[in-house]
Amino acid sequence: MNTFLQFLLRTVISFSMGTSSFIAYLLLFDMGFPLTLLSGVGTGVLFYMIVKALQKKWWLNKNGLSGQEFRYINRNLKEAKEKVKRLQRQQLRVRSLGAFKQILEINRLSRRIYQLVRKEPKRFFSAESFFFYHLDSVVEITEKYTFLASQPGKNKETFLSLQQTRTTLDDLTGSLENDLQKVLADDMDHLQFELNFANQHLSHKKDLK
Repeated sequence: MNTFLQFLLRTVISFSMGTSSFIAYLLLFDMGFPLTLLSGVGTGVLFYMIVKALQKKWWLNKNGLSGQEFRYINRNLKEAKEKVKRLQRQQLRVRSLGAFKQILEINRLSRRIYQLVRKEPKRFFSAESFFFYHLDSVVEITEKYTFLASQPGKNKETFLSLQQTRTTLDDLTGSLENDLQKVLADDMDHLQFELNFANQHLSHKKDLK
C-alpha cells in the first residue's frame, strides 16, 4: 500500500502546499520569519497526513477491505513473514539431495502464497488454512527434521523417525498445493469465463460464414 509513488505524491503535494502557505503567510501576515516558517511547515505536514489518509481509504476501497480487516490481515502477514524466513533458513541445513528438493518445494509454495496475499490482501480469506495451520506445521517439522538429520551417530530409531518425517512433509506439500489452488481459485474462474466467452465468440463467427 505504501509504495514509493504514493510517498512521492504525498511529499510533492505537502511541499507545494507548505511552500505556498509560507509565502502567503509571509506576504499577508506580519508574524515574523520564525513563526511564518513554522506555520508553513505545519501546513505541509497537515496536507501530508490528509493525502496519506485519502490514499489509504482509496486503497482499502479498491481491495474491498475495512480498516479492521486490513489490520488483522497485516498482523498475520507479519507473523507469516518471520515463519517463511525460518523455513528458508532450513534450506541450507539439509545434506541429502532428496530432502533439499523437498524443502525447496515447500519454500517455493510458501513464498508464493505469502507473496500473493501480500500483494492482494483480500486473498487472505482464501488462505486461512495456510496461515493458521499448514505454515506452522511445515516450519516446526522442517526445523526438527534438519536438526535430527544433522546429528552424528544416528541409530535405527532416528532413521525411522526421519523417514516418517519426510512422509509427513510430503503430505504437507500436498496441503500447500491445495492452499495455493484456493488462493488462485478466483483467477482460474475468471480465466475459464474468458475462455468460454472467447470460444462462444469464435463459434458464432464460424456460424456466420
